[in-house]
Amino acid sequence: MRWSRRSIASVLLTLNLAPAPADGRIAAGEAATRRASDQAQRNAQDREPGQDDIVVTAPRRGDAQVAAETEFSEDQIASQGLDSIDDLLLHLRPFLGPDGEEPVLLINGRPAGFDRSILGYPPEALTRLAILKPEAAARYGAAPGRRVVNLVLKQHFASLDLDASTSAPLRGGQMSNGLIAARTIVHGDARWNIRANIGRDSGMRKNARSIPRDAGVYDRSGVISAPDGGEIDPALSAAAGSTITTAALPGLAPTMPPALADLVATAGQGDPFDPNAYISLQPARKSVSLTIGMARPVGPFGLSLSLTANSLGSEALRGVPMASVVLPAGNPWSPFSRAILLTRPLDGISALRANNLAQSLGGSLMLNGSVAGWQANLGINYRISRNDNLLETGIDTRSVQRLLDIGDPAFNPYARWPRHLLLGTRTRTASDDWSVRIDLQKGVVQLPAGPLTISLSGNASRTATHMRQHDTMGNAISTNDRSRDQANVQAGLAVPIARRGNGPPSPIGDLSVDLTAGWQSMSESKPQWRLSSGVTWSPISAVQFRAMLDDQQASPSMAELDGPIITTVMRMVDYAKQVVAEPIVITGGNPALKGGSRREMRVSAMVRPLKSGMLTFNVGYRQTVSKNMPSPLPELTPAIEAAFKDRIARDADGNLVSIDARSINIAKDRIADLSGGLALRFAGGNATTIPGARADPVQYTLALNETYHLKSDMLVKAGLPVIDRLRGGSGLSRHTVSLQFDVGTRGLGASLGASWNSAARIVSPGSNPDQAFRVTPPLTIGLSTFLNPDNIFRGWRDNPLTKGWKISATVQNLLNRYRRVALVNGQIPTGYTHDEIDPLGRTIRLQIRKRF
Repeated sequence: MRWSRRSIASVLLTLNLAPAPADGRIAAGEAATRRASDQAQRNAQDREPGQDDIVVTAPRRGDAQVAAETEFSEDQIASQGLDSIDDLLLHLRPFLGPDGEEPVLLINGRPAGFDRSILGYPPEALTRLAILKPEAAARYGAAPGRRVVNLVLKQHFASLDLDASTSAPLRGGQMSNGLIAARTIVHGDARWNIRANIGRDSGMRKNARSIPRDAGVYDRSGVISAPDGGEIDPALSAAAGSTITTAALPGLAPTMPPALADLVATAGQGDPFDPNAYISLQPARKSVSLTIGMARPVGPFGLSLSLTANSLGSEALRGVPMASVVLPAGNPWSPFSRAILLTRPLDGISALRANNLAQSLGGSLMLNGSVAGWQANLGINYRISRNDNLLETGIDTRSVQRLLDIGDPAFNPYARWPRHLLLGTRTRTASDDWSVRIDLQKGVVQLPAGPLTISLSGNASRTATHMRQHDTMGNAISTNDRSRDQANVQAGLAVPIARRGNGPPSPIGDLSVDLTAGWQSMSESKPQWRLSSGVTWSPISAVQFRAMLDDQQASPSMAELDGPIITTVMRMVDYAKQVVAEPIVITGGNPALKGGSRREMRVSAMVRPLKSGMLTFNVGYRQTVSKNMPSPLPELTPAIEAAFKDRIARDADGNLVSIDARSINIAKDRIADLSGGLALRFAGGNATTIPGARADPVQYTLALNETYHLKSDMLVKAGLPVIDRLRGGSGLSRHTVSLQFDVGTRGLGASLGASWNSAARIVSPGSNPDQAFRVTPPLTIGLSTFLNPDNIFRGWRDNPLTKGWKISATVQNLLNRYRRVALVNGQIPTGYTHDEIDPLGRTIRLQIRKRF
């Protein structure tokens, strides 16, 4: 940048007269700095022609080693109205690319590593956020293709925040509440924060929506009937004076067999209940988390420590278990002359449970600085996690029937049945994980276009898992103790070949190459390698091309191999039976997984036609071929079920009972797609004309992205047909479009987000084409708005009771749409209604934050 002597003098004078901001005057100090910068720019514009210029070249505080592709200023961040850096990164995902992968984070230009406490900082702590160019991944030792985001903190910042929120579907049935307390202080290179979060979601039951009851008998005490549905017993009918086909049990606590006279009074009666009142559509959840982070200089190094504790519990009801057993004639508890059918619950209206509790405690240490000319980063991380999963599945009717058949006099079929007759499993998993990572970067040779930079990284980790599975009485079912070691190293080379503005003008513009080679070793697996290369070419400042080739062998992750086994009940579409089913779904680690290989090629172009950089166009092509790579089990379409018959369990009537959804190895998977998008960012006029209101420019942001799938097919295993996801194999949409539009300023703003997927088909192999399904994903729209009254009304700023408030509201699924599944003739099968597919529908969230 070029400043005149008058401009520099004006800035120095302004800075000299401005007092150093204390914690209570940080905002005023920052405002003075901005005013000084504005005055300097005005002086530069007013200088006399021919006046001498002084060229000042110095990197900004916190800049990364790679230039930014997109940068968000403090005003642009403030106009988003978000509450944490984590929320900000999620909101800016359209600018990170179509993959949606979590970015690599830098803090003031240095890798954050294991320190995730930065995610809880308020966005107001940032002076800017930079999304670096794609070649930054190789420079910082990250996997090729991952984006790198640099978070630059303010020199001085302090806040104490209390945040309360509540949300619910507009149709009711569930309520979610949250409370957050956070303290953050930044003072130069030293910082610390503490953040506590408590959340609770009430469960939603089936009776909260218009969902038909499942067929069957639901009675609190139980009923007696004939096995063939006819007369129970001629003697009972004679005593009652009419034919009796049903009779209620006389309570659940008799100590002796009932007489026929006792059943005359209950003939044709019962004590029914609504089964939908004891079935969860959405589980109840409770969450508690605590994060503590600290960073400060220690001699020539920077030290950061973080501690995180989390607890997340969920509770769901699976309905009241009802059992139908035959009480034979002659059983000591039978007053009848023939066999009768007894239908009753286990123990009153006590519902089956599906509960899960996940708890973890972790800590990390990061040390970074310069060692012998190398920029070095050392990270150590340790984490303890515990998981307790309970799933009750029903009554052990086989054991009950056996006791009745042998006429065991000690077993009273009318009393409350003991809990050991309840089927279920409890799985407890404990794991300990530690890892050590070191990253080194250095410019080793100064080339005409810039320094040739080498980056080295190494990581070593160990995971020990202890799993125990019991029945509901505590009897052991299975055990599994495993430990795994993993180590990998990676070397990267960034080579600048040509650069505009360095020496003689380059006829080809900017050109750079990055190369990466990696090696990985894991217990019980052969060593793996990875090679990747990337080329970035910018012939002119407004255009940039990027090509990347990544070839790797990969082992399954620790979580894919030894993650905790969790059994839950999930509502899903059963395409084979054309109903909505609620099978038991098993997720977690699969130790039988093997390693595979993947080759990925990407080509992209970015165009910025305006010098201001306010408008950006992106287009890209990606092609991936994977062989024997681990993959989550896809949606259970007929083609997937035919390929994974050993993973699916159905009962004698063909009803879906359980799905083993743990990861699997896919023999071959091919994906090819095109992506494109535009991003528009600019500042307009002032936000308000209210007298005394703060006049900040209005920030406008628009991001529009589309992905077009050219090919997506997979071969599960040799000998099976190839499954084409785009032609009925899995219901994958060919088009995916997302839009995000933000408008706002400090203190007032709104955001509109929308996503749309094209319709798709699901076809059963060899079935009638008329039985194919048409899946129509919803057009989902979300709208949010926020207001900081003290930024709008001057009278609110100086009053401790009124300043520091923020009020926000968010509406999700504004149009109340759902993923519609119907036959190609338009017929909607039973169970595919809106309430059964998406019981939540349109939801609203209200939030109030107070900053002290």
